[in-house]
Amino acid sequence: MNLSERIQSLRKSKGLSQEDLADRIGVSRQAVSKWESEQSMPELDKVVALSEIFDVSTDYLLKGAGPEKQENGIWSRVLYIGSSVFIFIGLLAALATWYEVQSLSSVFGAMTAQVLGVAGYFIGRILSDRRASFWVKLLNILGLTFMPCSMLAGLLTRHATPTLGPMSPYPLDAGQLTVFAILYLVIAAVSAVLLRRRR
Repeated sequence: MNLSERIQSLRKSKGLSQEDLADRIGVSRQAVSKWESEQSMPELDKVVALSEIFDVSTDYLLKGAGPEKQENGIWSRVLYIGSSVFIFIGLLAALATWYEVQSLSSVFGAMTAQVLGVAGYFIGRILSDRRASFWVKLLNILGLTFMPCSMLAGLLTRHATPTLGPMSPYPLDAGQLTVFAILYLVIAAVSAVLLRRRR
């Protein structure tokens, strides 16, 4: 089996059309068709992109050598998904402790889980050349920016609790909620656009 046959076989095994694969790589459908019919060869950056989409090594794609599946692919996936879980556990714990105690020290304690999530994400990147999906990255950004957006909204609306000022990890009134929603939606939109461009 040569490169063109491996591309076609892997594409079909993933249930992708030539157009689907072309969209994910950023090339035309005709380019994929030419790769699969041996009329041309993909450039090196496209081979790397193909290996990430198909979850195979570049050695397997180019030479048919080595394990078909990337050795550390499963661990990086677990770490990427775990990073999102820890980030949201930390967020929920911070919101719950603030609701009960309204103490910044309890919020910072809950943020330890978020730090573990960020560490897990970067360990996943180190262990494998496989990158996290768009959705994992976006969820992590949204989970990590929720409390800072709320605190910034509190500062901008000058909302103050009796002892802690605007440091609430979630909006406390309608004015703060409006500013928070605008900030959060802007961050979500900008993050989505930037992440899509980097694919």
